[in-house]
Amino acid sequence: MSTEFDPTPRPALQPALRKATDSDVHPTTGLPSATADAVLEGKKVPLVVRVPKKLRKRAREVASADGISVDELVASALSAEVRRRSR
Repeated sequence: MSTEFDPTPRPALQPALRKATDSDVHPTTGLPSATADAVLEGKKVPLVVRVPKKLRKRAREVASADGISVDELVASALSAEVRRRSR
């Protein structure tokens, strides 16, 4: 083994990774799937968040007007933001 540094670049050992052609199909169901749609599925777990009192009051008003709970409103808003950022 040589102790001198050789600055010439070496070829890559393996090709770069790329997305599979069937990556949008769920492996077990065979149905199209999207990560964003899966965000609202699954086991519900508690999330404790501290928010300003005025924001909590406004969220309660909006949820009440829509006929949903504050938890559903927050989960929907969080899901929409996650979808927006993952594009």
